Amino acid sequence: MQPAFTPPPPAPAASQSTAQLPAQGQTAEPAPPKRSYRQFDDIYITRFAGILTYVHVLKDARLDATIGNYHSQPQDDNWVVQALTEAARLSRTRSTIRIHTTESEITNAIRDLRNKSDEYGELARSLAKSGKSFVLARPERESPIWRDLMKLMKDGKMPTPSPLVTYVVHTAAITDYERVYTGVVMVGLGTIVVHATASTGDDLIDAELNMMEWVLQVGGGGGRIDVHHSTDGARRIWEQADHLAKQEGTHDLGRSGTRLRSLAREAYRIRTQIQAARAPNPLFDRFARFAASTCWADGNIL
Repeated sequence: MQPAFTPPPPAPAASQSTAQLPAQGQTAEPAPPKRSYRQFDDIYITRFAGILTYVHVLKDARLDATIGNYHSQPQDDNWVVQALTEAARLSRTRSTIRIHTTESEITNAIRDLRNKSDEYGELARSLAKSGKSFVLARPERESPIWRDLMKLMKDGKMPTPSPLVTYVVHTAAITDYERVYTGVVMVGLGTIVVHATASTGDDLIDAELNMMEWVLQVGGGGGRIDVHHSTDGARRIWEQADHLAKQEGTHDLGRSGTRLRSLAREAYRIRTQIQAARAPNPLFDRFARFAASTCWADGNIL
């Protein structure tokens, strides 16, 4: 079925004024230059024991979150070109690719590319064809979260969830007694999601449970979520779930029971199991606290 055709508007009559022409002897003002739009892709590259690891970090406006997708591949003999070719493949068309790396060879290759070295001629032509370019990330554009993650991968110490766990979730909350600032880190196989938000009030437990509602919304459903909260009260809700689920009323235990039942119903609806993590992961716990602190500082550096 072809779309409906909309006829063009009729031409103005001869008596109607069209465009304002410059008076005789005057010149028309030049049109303002069009603002060029350039998108950026941040890609972190590191190497450990013959394995190249990439983290592609993007802002997701729909989720109001920062997402890092990571994967690894065995390195080839010409691993520098391999790494830059993979970084170009991961990035979007017509984007500037900011490279964050621990490898001096990659840093030197990007400088040679900018100087049009013949050694990387094929890679340069491939980049030009897709409208992409490489730049080295400046220190002020490097988030401590992703930089620390890259260093862990460099040392071969990247913690990964158990195959039985879909997401490991850490939340943290702080308050200035007017608002609560909450951060969350969701770690899945090949994906790390960082989100922070602020809400009115000073109830840390309620804020961390609200964050679990967000996790259930974006998690996709299915599988198991291991959760660790920064506040003792929020942690006890999951540790004493069987007891709290029976509590009702307007007192603290009753309100906790009401929230727990609400979260349990939503988890059941999307076929997701939630349980308390046996112990916090120090790295992800620190990331969640950093996200909450950044939200309090009104920064945008995740």
